[in-house]
Amino acid sequence: MKQASDITFPPALVSIEVLGDRGLCLVVEELPGFGAPTDDRYELVWEVVVGFLVRGDPFPSSGPSRVTLSDLGTATAFLDMVRSDSHAEPDYIAAMHGVPRVATKLRHWQVTTTDALIDVAATYGPTARLLPQFR
Repeated sequence: MKQASDITFPPALVSIEVLGDRGLCLVVEELPGFGAPTDDRYELVWEVVVGFLVRGDPFPSSGPSRVTLSDLGTATAFLDMVRSDSHAEPDYIAAMHGVPRVATKLRHWQVTTTDALIDVAATYGPTARLLPQFR
């Protein structure tokens, strides 16, 4: 299984897809012109998200990112916004995940690409995999 850390920074954003009613799939492509050895495509999948936001400006005000995926923790302005208008309590999120119901804290994940900055509110990071047609 690949890790998001295997993706050469910064990748290009290829697609965003909402999976079912709770999941999120991002496809990113490495760019040889930016130092990647290949143009591999990766899929980053969250089975359950509480919310996500796509910004056209890929440069966060906190400074330039140096990694594709960042865990920004449990106390950010983005999470405050998500919590203010959703059922984002730990027990509700655990129920979204199904059995066993284990309440965990909502975390802020950020995916940085050349085209956009994607903020994701979820209890865990994505599963990353190299797409087979690009091996």
